[in-house]
Amino acid sequence: MRHEHHVLHNPPSSTPAEVHAAVDRGDLSAATDAMVGTALYGDGDWRELQELHLQLLRHEDHQVSALAATCLGHLARVYRQLDDRRVVAALREARSLPHIRGTADNALDDIRLFLHPRGARWRGRVWTAVRPWTWI
Repeated sequence: MRHEHHVLHNPPSSTPAEVHAAVDRGDLSAATDAMVGTALYGDGDWRELQELHLQLLRHEDHQVSALAATCLGHLARVYRQLDDRRVVAALREARSLPHIRGTADNALDDIRLFLHPRGARWRGRVWTAVRPWTWI
């Protein structure tokens, strides 16, 4: 049995124009790197980035659309602001697609944690209290 090591790397900062260019030319590897590069560093306008990733959430390629959900969660963490009603509604709708369900749930958790931290802490305490196996 052969084992491969994969190396995680954070791509450099990028712009929505770079994402669009990579998507338009069909270079999905460059597009996904650029998507992550727009979301991780806090270099751009959060509104423009939010619109970019909401648009990509409906992309036909499963990898791109799932990563768009992840990037929306990153935007919540980095910028601590989003149009959460629109983003939450889009992510809840995206959960109906099996390839996005997990990443959409994670993004919703990030939005809850970074945009509404008091509510997230309260929910965590209640959840721990009702799970008796965590008392040990």
